[in-house]
Amino acid sequence: MKAGASQYFSMEWPLVRSLLWVLVLVAHIHDLRACIEEERMGLLELKAYLKSNTNYTEPLLPSWVYDLKSECCNWERVKCNNTTGYVIKLCLSNINHETHVYADNENWFLNESLLQPFKELRILDLSRNGIRGWQGNKGM
Repeated sequence: MKAGASQYFSMEWPLVRSLLWVLVLVAHIHDLRACIEEERMGLLELKAYLKSNTNYTEPLLPSWVYDLKSECCNWERVKCNNTTGYVIKLCLSNINHETHVYADNENWFLNESLLQPFKELRILDLSRNGIRGWQGNKGM
């Protein structure tokens, strides 16, 4: 009987060990790809700032929501590094779909401190939004 039990466990143990390693690997990959909390908050602050400087009446960037279950790397116009989870690209071109969005405020400037949370940002497209320049770092 001892031989049968040891033979059974010797066949099952590598399978169990392999499954455990797969679970650890999946959990590790999921953690790396998850949205960085500092960047999630930065995106929400950027959204609020853009919304306060537009005449846009429809929901602006509706996938950008304050919900810890919402993966910011899956939000519209956001691209993250697949390994680290850091935001690497923001495509905010023509977010209002209007020609003269900033008619009430022709000298609109973007506060550069809004971009501080994005440590690995490589591409930022803000074209066709009526932005005239940058405000100095106003602190956050």
